Amino acid sequence: MTFYAVSKGRIPGIYEDWLEAKIQVNEFPGAIFKLFKTRNEATTFMTEDEKKEVKEVKEVKEVKEQEVKPSKLDTLTHEQRAVFDCLLEGQSMALLGPAGVGKSYLLSIIYNELPEHKLCKVQLCAMTGCAALLLGNKAKTLHSWSGIGLGKDTVDALYIKISKNGKAKKNWKTTDVLVIDEISMATPDLLDKLNDLGKKIRRCSKPFGGIQILFVGDFYQLPPVSKGECMFAFESAAWKETVTSILELTIIQRQKDPVFQQILMEARAGLFSPESCEILEKCKRPWQQNKIRPTLIFPRRLEVDQINSANLEALQGESCTYKASITLTKPPIDFKEKCEAFQMAISMLDNDAPYLVELDLRVGAQVMLCANIDSDMGLVNGSRGVIMRICPASSMPYVEFVNGVERLIGPHEWGIEGYPFASRTQVPLRLSYAITIHRSQGSTLDCALVDVGLGTFEYGQAYVALSRVTSLDALYIHAFDKKAFRIHPKVRAFYKELSLNDH
Repeated sequence: MTFYAVSKGRIPGIYEDWLEAKIQVNEFPGAIFKLFKTRNEATTFMTEDEKKEVKEVKEVKEVKEQEVKPSKLDTLTHEQRAVFDCLLEGQSMALLGPAGVGKSYLLSIIYNELPEHKLCKVQLCAMTGCAALLLGNKAKTLHSWSGIGLGKDTVDALYIKISKNGKAKKNWKTTDVLVIDEISMATPDLLDKLNDLGKKIRRCSKPFGGIQILFVGDFYQLPPVSKGECMFAFESAAWKETVTSILELTIIQRQKDPVFQQILMEARAGLFSPESCEILEKCKRPWQQNKIRPTLIFPRRLEVDQINSANLEALQGESCTYKASITLTKPPIDFKEKCEAFQMAISMLDNDAPYLVELDLRVGAQVMLCANIDSDMGLVNGSRGVIMRICPASSMPYVEFVNGVERLIGPHEWGIEGYPFASRTQVPLRLSYAITIHRSQGSTLDCALVDVGLGTFEYGQAYVALSRVTSLDALYIHAFDKKAFRIHPKVRAFYKELSLNDH
């Protein structure tokens, strides 16, 4: 006796008569059937084929789910997406925009997503070590990545120096897209040297030796350090040769209140309306009774250190001292911790990093996180709180944050550039009674007391200070004078020309 197993047909099943089975499969698209000598064999075939079909359906479903899975690119604003698309096209460009428009977030997307859409190696660089740490994603200082050190030598001398530095030479030759953040702090001389070095090292006459460049920053903020006449990156020959387009982000995401957004745009340009001045004057209100007092933002470090020390000493109880340490994970056999190069790398990190090498804390001290430890719980760089108690077992502090979260804050690790097996370990807190304007750049504060009087002595300082807080409710003003919001004439002219070109 024979059995006909029809797993795919008009009516699937096991048939003993061929004519009946033929009716089920004849001219049926993709019909599946087979002849067996026993019913058990036919039943086994039907079962296995059914399992196979279920598996195929599941796999197709999973593929479709992956296809419709939201892309991180979908989280970008139309302005941010335009920047990404320009990079995809291979343009070297400048990305400008005020504080809080999501420049750092966009750079993270570019670093992680651009290589998925375009075969390339992206390198993030910043002008300072602190900014590089905030960027994450293996960001480095521009000086370290390029191997130029302080960069004061001639191009020929720097070329010889880099030629002897295998790591720096490899950086130049393997990088396809170079992102330079904090471009407002770069001098024309530095950019011109890097442009010439790129051409020499990569043996290519194109700008930066053919590396695609993305300059990022805001010239309305802190200018480059200069002893003589202040010169900006956009005045360099490298900028004029390299930049093919300039895009400016305008959608502010840090501050949601349209009134505050308008005030910040006026502060950035140094052109206040009477209404904005009146609103800011009202921010001169009492703050002493707040459980967690606003962080004071001042121009000078001396003032900040004095305020933090005085407030800590005023607290009762013993002081707990936390010292930064070195953590090594499977170092090379020939590695020596005391070697000069490693010690220099640690010293450079200590100078730039947001942590303190030696941190003194007491119960009741107001502190600020200097690392992102739990974004979902709102515990990020700039989150402020107060130390409630010290854990007797670990000697680590319990901190109650402004958002109500109480958390034991343990050690955090910062990678040491050039040594992937080593890190600097320290409690990611610092006293938050006061902070300098320079140190606040790049941070978002949930509450701050700002000195934007005539004591601000650099172009852009007052605007940087004012733009750190998230809302007018979180803003307390110690001193306010609209004359403190100084804009460098060259910067004003640069943006005016951009505006004219847009039209």
